[in-house]
Amino acid sequence: MKKQNNNLKRITNFLEAMDWAFELNNFKRTLLNKELQPEDCPDLTAEVVPDMTYKELTIRLYPNFWTLPLQDQRKALLHELVHTLIQDTKMIANDLLNAKFRSLEEIKNANEKATSSITHLLDNLLIGNLKYAKKAYKDYMEIKKKKKLTKQKRV
Repeated sequence: MKKQNNNLKRITNFLEAMDWAFELNNFKRTLLNKELQPEDCPDLTAEVVPDMTYKELTIRLYPNFWTLPLQDQRKALLHELVHTLIQDTKMIANDLLNAKFRSLEEIKNANEKATSSITHLLDNLLIGNLKYAKKAYKDYMEIKKKKKLTKQKRV
């Protein structure tokens, strides 16, 4: 249980550090550790359910997530964060599949918004403005150990 709490803390720290890069810093975040792997998605590791209107983000971690090495866990979390940038385009596709009309202007605007967000993120990363995100990405790999304070004897 203690190991699992440490792992959830690692994930929480990572998400808190990365949320600025994805403009999610004012979202309420819920992290759910699912005990059962969905039968219809046997390879699923994680999924995000963003509510862009009410600024809520739910991230579900499935049993497969915990079998991954840390670098793949980190990449899976990053993958889920990227979904938030393209959420509007996904909703348009879902609406079209459900025979709900979306105008050409709505589609273009959603696509432009997603492209602009990704461009902004990549530009800032490449020019070095996202040092905190780079640090958070590196820190995810480190296993934090409690520091033991030892008293040194003075001679």
